[in-house]
Amino acid sequence: MDLRRLSEPISIADIAAALYMSRGYLCEKFKKESGSTLSDFILSAKIDEATRLLSPTDKSISAIGEYLGFSSQSHLGNTFKKYIGVTPKRFCEQRR
Repeated sequence: MDLRRLSEPISIADIAAALYMSRGYLCEKFKKESGSTLSDFILSAKIDEATRLLSPTDKSISAIGEYLGFSSQSHLGNTFKKYIGVTPKRFCEQRR
């Protein structure tokens, strides 16, 4: 995935249209081929980028969440914890 574009809104419908597929067919095909949903793949890529951005920066967690298109700091926090196992704040504390 092009990490330079993770800050832009990512729509499964837009991806499907760019690939000349229906949304349903794309999601079904992606799940069958990868074992993961396309939504999970996108969120996982965003969380990977969040971990990269959180490590060496003085940017706030909410600024990083906003940059990556999360609706709120709590949305980023909940998603981050789901994929990484700790909150972004705890992740930063562990990296020090």
